[in-house]
Amino acid sequence: MNSYLIISVYGKNIPRFITKCRKNNINILKLDQISYKEILIKINSKDYNKLLNIKASYKINIINSIGLLKIKEIINKNKYLIIMFIFGLLFLLYLSNTIFKVNIISSNNELNSSIKKDLERYGIRRYKLKKTYSMKEKIKEELLEKYNDSIEWLEITDIGTTYEIKIVERKKPKDESIKEYTNIVASKSGVVREIYAEDGVKVVDINTYVNKGEVVISGIIKKDDEVKSLVTAKGKVYAEVWYNVNIEFPLKYTEKKYTNNKKKSFYIRIGNKYISKNRFKNFERKTISCLKNRLVPFEIGIEEEREVKIINDTYSIEEAKEQAILTAKNKILQSLDKDEYITSQKTLKFTAKDSKIILDIFFSCYEEIGKEEKIIPEL
Repeated sequence: MNSYLIISVYGKNIPRFITKCRKNNINILKLDQISYKEILIKINSKDYNKLLNIKASYKINIINSIGLLKIKEIINKNKYLIIMFIFGLLFLLYLSNTIFKVNIISSNNELNSSIKKDLERYGIRRYKLKKTYSMKEKIKEELLEKYNDSIEWLEITDIGTTYEIKIVERKKPKDESIKEYTNIVASKSGVVREIYAEDGVKVVDINTYVNKGEVVISGIIKKDDEVKSLVTAKGKVYAEVWYNVNIEFPLKYTEKKYTNNKKKSFYIRIGNKYISKNRFKNFERKTISCLKNRLVPFEIGIEEEREVKIINDTYSIEEAKEQAILTAKNKILQSLDKDEYITSQKTLKFTAKDSKIILDIFFSCYEEIGKEEKIIPEL
């Protein structure tokens, strides 16, 4: 790669200087006239010593370098940061290939203890280097063969510096002759609006108020007050339920706005401390790529910084009221399913106090309130 220099030349007779360059085989690749006494020239770095020999009364200053010289300049300027980067990279590579934790996921403590000993025999233990994929598969096959009577499935996964051993035990099939019977009861108090019973008997009429826990669809089938059979009640119960929401909302607010100013830079993070060159006063970081280890608070990578403008403003009473009602409404909607909705709302109380407003809002909602509850046989 060729290297070039951008040089400032200052003197009384600039044309004479250019003539001297030609006579001494100094190739001027580019020339910009700054004034009648000053020019900027671009030359090959190999011709710089020749230039010094003919400079005489001319003032010569290197303004910039291009090519290999520029790269060397950047490396020399950031050599300590580059050394830290290389050291950090090698350190992270070592850490990322070391086992720091082994988790065995199974509820059988006796089986876990036995498998842990086998894993340690294979070298899967703390502070040992990770195994290759083929080695992990071989260990898995041998463990499955050894514990064929008690293990249905086993998987060895490395997550960062942790080895996670997932085990599924071989279990006996459940006795399907044992069956549980259930009622559908109200999970909340409210006025029943619709009942869809697939199995069981409706015991509540539409537009009837029910308390929490009250049976709506019974799994007990009766005739002339005599229990004829039990079933697993299935169905849905929709009711009108009510909520009172108390919400406080500030009149003063802070808003973040992003500008179009952004930059990419190299960074090192040790704990919560960043080592990087920050261009903006207020900004947000977005990591583009990084190398890190969850057990060591050290990270290196490339990030993008985006400038943020902080705007402080004040709501009017009416604006704050609208925002408070919207916030309360969204809070209710987040708890509802797709087939559930708010039927009505009403502000019960409004107070303005100490740079904030306080509202009590009543909401009426259409919700599915049915839930299964096991039937306990009478003794």
